[in-house]
Amino acid sequence: MLKEEVLRILTDIGIKSSLEILEIPTKEEFGDISFPCFSLAKEMRKNPAEVATEISRKIQVSKYPLIFKVESRDSYVNFFFYWEKVAERLLKQIFEPLRLKRERVMIEFSQPNPVHPMHIGHARSTFLGDALANLLSYLGCKALRANYMNDVGLQVAKLVTAYSLWGRRKRPKGKPDLWLWQYYVKFHERAKDNPLLEEKAHETLRKFELEKDEKTIKTWKKIVRWCVKGFEETYKNIGIKFNVWFYETNFRGRGKEIVNKALLKGVAIKSPEGTIITNLKQYGLPDTVLIRSDGTGLYITSDLALTVHKFERYKLDSAVWVVMSHQDLYFKQLFKILELLEYEWSKRCYHFSYEAVKLPGGKMSSREGKGIMLDEVLKELMRLAYNEVNKRNPKTTRRKKMKIAKAVAVGALKYAILKIEPQNTITFDWKQMLSLEGNTAPYIQYAHTRCSGILRKAKNWKKVFRVQKLEEEEKKLIKQLSQFHSVLAQAAKEMKPHYLCNYMYELATVFNHFYEKCPVLKCDETTRNFRLTLVEATRNVLKDCLKIIGVKPLEKM
Repeated sequence: MLKEEVLRILTDIGIKSSLEILEIPTKEEFGDISFPCFSLAKEMRKNPAEVATEISRKIQVSKYPLIFKVESRDSYVNFFFYWEKVAERLLKQIFEPLRLKRERVMIEFSQPNPVHPMHIGHARSTFLGDALANLLSYLGCKALRANYMNDVGLQVAKLVTAYSLWGRRKRPKGKPDLWLWQYYVKFHERAKDNPLLEEKAHETLRKFELEKDEKTIKTWKKIVRWCVKGFEETYKNIGIKFNVWFYETNFRGRGKEIVNKALLKGVAIKSPEGTIITNLKQYGLPDTVLIRSDGTGLYITSDLALTVHKFERYKLDSAVWVVMSHQDLYFKQLFKILELLEYEWSKRCYHFSYEAVKLPGGKMSSREGKGIMLDEVLKELMRLAYNEVNKRNPKTTRRKKMKIAKAVAVGALKYAILKIEPQNTITFDWKQMLSLEGNTAPYIQYAHTRCSGILRKAKNWKKVFRVQKLEEEEKKLIKQLSQFHSVLAQAAKEMKPHYLCNYMYELATVFNHFYEKCPVLKCDETTRNFRLTLVEATRNVLKDCLKIIGVKPLEKM
């Protein structure tokens, strides 16, 4: 809210700026919002301090009722707000729904290979994608959540081969994706000493994709179905839903047609060995294989067709892929091919890149059976959370305890991953990941329950949006609330949900200080109603923030 007001004032005097440029000073003496003049001074070829002085003199403070002072200091223009007036406008606006965007966007995320259970690394793509979809939906977009199964790749062929050799028509015992993992690991262990197994897997792939062998297809589809059933159980436990599931099998044929189109346009070329590769070197990108010499396709073959299908079938304004950074080059190649094939929407394809989740000892390897499985983390989190809930609420029914424990456990895991900037690597640490104290979801959930508890006790009251004089802790809480919409807009624009995590943690902390310093229920009626209005606004913002990142707000803990 404050930044938007400053932008409006700057626009009135002919200065172009953006929310990202404006700063929130760390010291009160520098005002509430600062406009740095370095970039503008460079354009104007003037001294930044001189430009700041010129701007401050142009602003007629009397025209803007929320501002009581504007001053230049060094190379900044500092804006000082009337917080009593800000509170009135803010508290009225914050109860209204926010709608900034009207677009159809598809977010593809999670994408576990149907060969083993999801490990903790998959959690990052899953939670980032879900949070981004929730955020865009909150801002008014039609956000479609998509999951893409690589069900026709060589890795699946290896699992099908392993099951055919050692499964002996067995059916899964327990969770099917976990049960199948043993065969996947066994294949790679045996392949170290028996290279013929790799050839056998390639043969299985050819039988499935090119020869359309009925027996192979039947076994293949059965295994993929089992694995996906296991995924669906995990998704249900962590509260993740998808609008659509795509399967690579359904797009391989059309993908080959698009590759032929690329050949005709010179976007791809055929090698003497029969391999079809891209022709991208003139655009500063290395070439990549589109179809193998034996006629089988690759992931990119199907992805070309799927991307065309997304835009044609769902009438998208844009599409986002939430995929780890090791695929940065892949997406540059994919988007460039689509651009050269003259699909006008190719400029509205975005790769949301993020770094890996690693184990303390190094990289995870599902092939070697080395990894922390998502189900395992959830199980341990549930145990710890239940113990905490049981300690605090011994008389509550077991069913209610389990319900609260699940919300706390899933929330703790999601927040632990989402609070880290996507471009930073996460090293999995049991203590840190499972902590229920500090900068965690339970800390924020508890602040929400505290707000709810105060409002339950208040019973009859009415909203009051302004008082004559604000206490310092009231002012700090209003100042934090005023940043909500700006944080949402910036998190969506930069695709960085961790901005929202940082914000809600700070809001919860500021609210706790307000609660300690400012009695809410035991004061005069006007002050009481104003502070209850502040509490309700805080609860609503915390609730919305938690829901956006996929964490359940709790009324009681």
